[in-house]
Amino acid sequence: MIREVSVITAVSASHTRFLPEVWRSLSSQDLPENWKFRWYVQEDGEPSEIRSFIQSLGPEVADYASSGGQGGVAEARNLALARTSGEVVVLLDADDQLTQGAIGRALQMLQRGYEWCGFSAVDDHDGQISMREGGYSARLNNDGSMPPEANSFVRLEWVKDFAKGKLRSCWEEFGVFPFHPATFATATQLLWDVGGWPALARDEDTALILAISDIHHGIVCEEANLIYRRHALQTSRNIAPNAERIRFIRRRMRVPSE
Repeated sequence: MIREVSVITAVSASHTRFLPEVWRSLSSQDLPENWKFRWYVQEDGEPSEIRSFIQSLGPEVADYASSGGQGGVAEARNLALARTSGEVVVLLDADDQLTQGAIGRALQMLQRGYEWCGFSAVDDHDGQISMREGGYSARLNNDGSMPPEANSFVRLEWVKDFAKGKLRSCWEEFGVFPFHPATFATATQLLWDVGGWPALARDEDTALILAISDIHHGIVCEEANLIYRRHALQTSRNIAPNAERIRFIRRRMRVPSE
């Protein structure tokens, strides 16, 4: 039996130009035997010319839909989730790329019994690729620059197995995860169990990941699964930190079941 990995990409009009590169990184993935991927692209807004490109890839590997109105990343991902048929979901943002073997590494971790997994990333600054030492910092300064402590913001000892509820301890201490949130992979059913992505611009990943990790154990891996593109239009540059969003995430804490 062939099993599916559902790769979800939400895209807005300003980011559609990146999708051919996204596809090249996805189409070069080597999956384990009896696994395939299908790429679910949800355009946040009216259909653009990118629809014909996605549809040209064929229905076996790609699925396209548009949201009509613009509801943001969380809504677009949730609408894509509604169409998925795979048992595992891998995120792939519209301006990023997967590294070679990324999906295979995620599947390996999930097949070892972990219920979620996260990985590090390399940065792409206008074609210049760099790997930061230390942990990952999800937050940029309001002007889009990297904070001076970013390269060591989360210590490497946080790259490890996480019992349920323990990832929140790292987030509470440092304000970020020890992995890139866009590398998160988990079983599709766990996304449904927590209700998908909440409507929190910039922090929808944080809220979802904490909701899942509060009640399921996972692992953070050192391997880089993502090439993270830094550019002027990325969401984290254009939406400032907001105390109310953080308050929502804290109150959304799920009590681990015994």
